Amino acid sequence: MNLTAVDPYRYLQQAESSSLKRLSDRLTRPREAAGELSAEQEKLLQACRDFEALFIKQMLDAMRNTVEKTGLVDGGMAEEIFEDMLYDEYAKKMARTAGFGLAETLYRELSPRLAQQESEAAWQAAAAYADALG
Repeated sequence: MNLTAVDPYRYLQQAESSSLKRLSDRLTRPREAAGELSAEQEKLLQACRDFEALFIKQMLDAMRNTVEKTGLVDGGMAEEIFEDMLYDEYAKKMARTAGFGLAETLYRELSPRLAQQESEAAWQAAAAYADALG
């Protein structure tokens, strides 16, 4: 009987790269994948994703502040800077793969307003053009 050890880290990497990626693509980028978003909608979607990462970063910082440092192995200022940068990357990764849904919710809420602003701007441009002609 051939038994092989299970590497949980490798398993998580594989799961993240396959099923979570597919799920994330289906949930977060249905129109983006089809190339149907305008430049303004792309900017809005990216801003929503950045906001989600910022929110997650704040949550992780609050969680990190609850852990008491023993002083036994204190890295000083360099450790604090490294930890802060590490948690920035954790937040970005979690925003991309964890499926919190905050970015999608914000985008769904704000995109109708963006479309309304775009149509109003188009009407104003048409009215200005009509006034210039006549």
